[in-house]
Formats: sequence, C-alpha cells, structure tokens
Amino acid sequence: MDDAARDPVPQAATAGEYVALLRDVRRCSGLTYREITRRASAAGHWLPPSTLATMLGRTTLPRERTVVALLAACGATAGEVERWLRMRRDIEARLGERDRWETQPSRTPVDPPPSVDPSASIGPVPPQLPRSGVPRPVRRRLRLAVLAVLGVLTVGASGALLPGAAATVDDPPTDDCPLVLRQGMYGPCVLDLQERLVAGGLDVPVDGWFGPDTTSRVIAFQALEGLPVSGTADGRVLDALAGDPVVPATWSEDRIGTYLRRVFPEDPAGAVQVARCLSGLDPYRVEVVADGTRRWGLFQFSDMELSRRGVDRRTALDPGWSIRAARDVWSRTGGFGHWHCEPSP
Repeated sequence: MDDAARDPVPQAATAGEYVALLRDVRRCSGLTYREITRRASAAGHWLPPSTLATMLGRTTLPRERTVVALLAACGATAGEVERWLRMRRDIEARLGERDRWETQPSRTPVDPPPSVDPSASIGPVPPQLPRSGVPRPVRRRLRLAVLAVLGVLTVGASGALLPGAAATVDDPPTDDCPLVLRQGMYGPCVLDLQERLVAGGLDVPVDGWFGPDTTSRVIAFQALEGLPVSGTADGRVLDALAGDPVVPATWSEDRIGTYLRRVFPEDPAGAVQVARCLSGLDPYRVEVVADGTRRWGLFQFSDMELSRRGVDRRTALDPGWSIRAARDVWSRTGGFGHWHCEPSP
C-alpha cells in the first residue's frame, strides 16, 4: 500500500479550503507558533511566527516554501508534503485558468430577435450602457495590495524548497514591522509581540490585537525589566523579550487566596472579594486611568500611592507587597472603604 492510500492528505478545491486544512494541521500538532518556528528552523526552513499567522489568517494560496516549512515543523513525511504541494498547484492552475477567462474581452452580442411586432411603435430604444466597475482580477490585486499596506509579513529570507517550489503573487513582499507597536494596532507584528509576552511568563490573549490587555502586559513587562514605562513596544522591549526575561513566576489564585486569608483574619472573604474585583486576582494587572496615570497589582495602588510609600513599580507588582500594603491601609481606615470597585456584570 502506497503512502497516499495509507495516510491520505485531505483534499481541498479552493484556496480558502486549502488554508483551512493547514490551520487544522497546525491545531492538531498542538504546537505554538514559536514552537513551529523553532522546529522549522531546525529543519532548515525560515518561518517567523508573524509569517505563519499571516498565512493561516488569509484565504489566498500561501507560498510553497511556507507550506513546506509548516508541514516539516509539524512532522509531515516527504510523501505527504509532496501531495500537499501537488494539491496546491492544482488549485493554483484552476485560479490561473479562471483569471485568464475573466480577463478575455467581452464580445458584443448580436441583436436578439424582436419579441414584439416589429411594426409596432415603441419609441426609441435607449442604448445599452457598458458594465461599470473594476474587473474582478484587478479587484483581487487591489485586495492583495491592501493586505500589504496593513503590514502583512512574508518570508524575509530564502528557505529550503522542494524541487519546483515557487512564490506566488498572493504573498505581498512586506517583511518589516513598525518601529513602535502601540495600542490600536492589529496584525502579525502584534501577534508576534503577544507570543513573546506569553513565552516570557505574562499571559495575554494571542489574537493580533493591541488592546488594553496587551498594553497592560507591556507596561508590566517594562516595569519588571526596569525599562521606561510607556505601554508601547519598541526595540528595547522586543530585544528584552528575545532574551531571558526576568519575570518572576506569578502566584496562583489559590496561593493568593491563602495569603489574603492569613493577612486578613478579621474579614478573609471580604479581602478576597475586593482583590478579585480590583484585579481579577492578577498580580501583574496594570490599569491605565483616563488621565494617563496607572494603577498597579492586586490592590491597584496608584502612581501617587507608590510615590508616597517610596516603592518602585516592580515592587508594586509583587503580590506579597500589595497584600501587606492593603493590610496597612485597612488597619488605618478600619475597612475596605478605601477601594471602590463595581464588579463586572
């Protein structure tokens, strides 16, 4: 029994279906984007996480070299890779044939026979206007150009190719990210940043969107690394994330709850409730207030409160310090009235 019969590769008829099957391969592998990147590199291929995210997030045919790199990283055999490439070439050939058909000049139709009595007077017939709009192949190229403008990254260096591998016009040649990533941005560059944060010990949704959660994590990382706290990711942040980040292991919710109950024996349930409301029991939670100031850690101490206590921002993210400082406030005020928090609905 040959390889194809023993381990058939799923079939796809369109570019979108083909990419969906590649997403399934990545999901079934159980590997993160960074793990795939490392495995691809070990196999002699170049596949940055941003390029992988771009490929799997689109509905156009990726480069053969990118397909080969992904499949090799996920453990596909040479026979399986060749069948994937053969399927891709078949789809590409059909797309090329369709484009050639669509670009053929339209023929002027012959006047149809009259459907009414030709002797009847129906007045002048208005001339038929030509169809307006941009041809579909041109629209397709314009969409690709828009993707390029949005910062789609592609392979920036040549990787090992199987015989016959070739690039397609569906892979716009954009291979660099903005010098500074900031809140509101979206795309593979942000996805790569999020993956680096997660690998460094700071959990954040890896969705390619630089929203408040990512801003909070970037601020926390800058504080923990002793970098200027800006909430934006520049070269210094990315370089630090590429090394060995000095992010201390975070406390689990159980450990936080146990320590809160020990420090607040008078009202243990109230202490846990307030901390959960303020930070979700996340020691590295940083909130940016409307006036630009920030609140830090489990009990969300403000910049001004940190200054009064003479502590730095790294200390503010230490859950033990935050709980002890909250106990000090509770002792002086006689309760948790210092904090005002409305639980999320």
